[in-house]
Amino acid sequence: MKKFLLIVLLAATCSAFAQDDILDARTNYDIDDEVTVTGIVTSDGALGSVRYIQDNSAAIAIYPGDNWDGFDEPQIGDEITVTGIITEFYGLLEVGPDLSSVAVNSSGNPLPEFQLITPDQANESYEGELVTIEGCFFEIGGGCEFGGGAQVIQGNTTYPYISSGEQGVVYVRSGNPLVGEIIPTGETTVFGVMSQFSFSGVGGYQLLPRTQDDLVGTSAINLASVVDQFDITTDAISIQWITDVAGDSKVEYGPTTALGMEMYDAMETTDHQMTIEGLDAGTIYWIKVISTTGDDTAETLPKPYATQSNSSGDITVYFTQDVDTSVATEEEAIALFDDMNDTIAAYITSAQSTLDMAIYNINNSVIVDAINTAQSNGVDIRYIAQGTNLNAGIGDFNAGIPIHYREDDEGSGMHNKFIIIDADNVDNAHVLTGSTNMTTGNLTNDFNNLIIFQDQSLARGFRIEFEEMWGSNGMEPSEENAKFGANKTANTPKKFIIGESPVEVYFSPSDNTTAAIQCAIESTQSAFNFCLLSLTRDELAEAIVSVDNIFVDARGIIEQTSGDAPDYDMLLDAGVDVMSHEGISGDLHHKYAIIDHAQQSQDPMVITGSHNWSSSAENFNDENTVMVHDARVANLYFQEFTERWNELNVSIDKNEKIELELYPNPVSEELTLVPSSTELMKYNIISIDGKIVEQGAVQGWTTIDCRDLNSGVYTLILETGLAKKFVKQ
Repeated sequence: MKKFLLIVLLAATCSAFAQDDILDARTNYDIDDEVTVTGIVTSDGALGSVRYIQDNSAAIAIYPGDNWDGFDEPQIGDEITVTGIITEFYGLLEVGPDLSSVAVNSSGNPLPEFQLITPDQANESYEGELVTIEGCFFEIGGGCEFGGGAQVIQGNTTYPYISSGEQGVVYVRSGNPLVGEIIPTGETTVFGVMSQFSFSGVGGYQLLPRTQDDLVGTSAINLASVVDQFDITTDAISIQWITDVAGDSKVEYGPTTALGMEMYDAMETTDHQMTIEGLDAGTIYWIKVISTTGDDTAETLPKPYATQSNSSGDITVYFTQDVDTSVATEEEAIALFDDMNDTIAAYITSAQSTLDMAIYNINNSVIVDAINTAQSNGVDIRYIAQGTNLNAGIGDFNAGIPIHYREDDEGSGMHNKFIIIDADNVDNAHVLTGSTNMTTGNLTNDFNNLIIFQDQSLARGFRIEFEEMWGSNGMEPSEENAKFGANKTANTPKKFIIGESPVEVYFSPSDNTTAAIQCAIESTQSAFNFCLLSLTRDELAEAIVSVDNIFVDARGIIEQTSGDAPDYDMLLDAGVDVMSHEGISGDLHHKYAIIDHAQQSQDPMVITGSHNWSSSAENFNDENTVMVHDARVANLYFQEFTERWNELNVSIDKNEKIELELYPNPVSEELTLVPSSTELMKYNIISIDGKIVEQGAVQGWTTIDCRDLNSGVYTLILETGLAKKFVKQ
């Protein structure tokens, strides 16, 4: 009798949490309820520790925490039964991490069939299920733009795509075998698990491919590279691309996405080049490339490319705080201190017809007054801001200035900092950008930079981005058409020639900006310097570590280093010369890096803009980044970096701490020494076997003739004890 009662009680207990199927658990139980679900595992470690399981009714995510300790780790094809607590992670319904049991019932089971859907059909009913989307074209943005070639997949990164005019997002996690593979450039069928990541819990559906087999080209001929623009001029656009098999070459082009004109070359080749001539200067053209062999075709979506403008191409740089002009080469950098707002205001009031501003935050009265003055002067003003910020200055705008807010709170939201002046005026078209918000604290107390371009092509490129967020090309924004964050597309030119300087432009999250930054870091040959508010992208920290070697002097400063700062710790552990700015008055709000500042032959470059080196900036925020290939600009930023570096050295060690750069390294003839001090210091050059092969003195920038040295590795030691290795070729 007691035994029978025990069985009844057990059955009653089980019925309290035993569900008919996964759909029952999803629809009839609440967060924090305990459920038991059974299904076939459809994913593995490529998607992290989470596993997705599916039965004939629905699918759900199973999350054990960071790992499967205490349970047998499920594999694809296993049928498992799981008991645990229902939770929600950024909109994704999960069982876990509170799991009481995980049982593997069987292995090697066939997977559920993939369901064919379109991007717009991605919703809660497909969450966690295996799906297929056909006819996908990836909106490829970043990469090694001035190097051309294929672009590869990064971890923890979203990739927008278009299918039949509908937009979707693929997400690839670090550890996925797709990381490092080439991003498809032609029509692709995508398989994977439909997941969700949304700060609001609404929307944010992402397709998660698991291996290279989940990205399938649909043609016998495919593009094997990005479409690369080269030889940029005022009246022509030259492009090149590679296909995996030989085919003909065709471009369709025009001033809008409607195209309307074409060029054709019937010669079959794998290396395609075409030059479109007779174009207008300072103009954006949309180009679609097509290669055909037999009945198969490889083609791209229309993409924008810019001709060079007839503007002056002047590039001007300002900083909010002190600079060290002792390391100036062509021009002394300018620190504006409390006058940064006046300078920005002067540019704003110089506008003659149009003023477009995408600004994260504003409260500075001088800049607000300038905006109002511009409107009183008859200038058409459009303003985009982040709606969850205070933006106290907007309340003082003149009536009639249209304002459009990004209202969601995903990441930092609309984090841009750019101003476009008179985009259609060749002589007065300007773009102002950099790291500073239009707040008094950022403009006066914090460490920030402002870079200004007088260039019509660039202004028109930025205007495309602005109007995508604005939702129209008119004076009134369109809530229905406006796109922010992951909803944006890679619809702006990436390459410009401004004056004589190549400039790259990336907007986040559509343009794969992190990959472009990584590529730039990895191009370093002699010196890499960086000032960053934050660094939380592993691949960027790893790239810095990879270039910090005998040939490259890598030095940097980071503001946010306390708490969970594994990438800062990674740099320290790897021996990178990096310092923390945390706790020092005034935030280091910069997001800049300087590459090979002292060597024109090594492509000196500056990376700057609003984009922090973080996953939020890469995947959620609206951000802008410029990469300026110019020795003068690189040196201006190096003057700012040198001052920041020396300040920290003084604050850490009251005795003078000397720093030294050597270039070129390796050296064949003359080695240039750049000490941080102008004091006279003796040096020895030591061979690899410990012998002194040369002695001398250095005072400021000094050149040493190395032609008589044998090939090999040498160490230059200052009398202060500082040692630097170099290689004689």
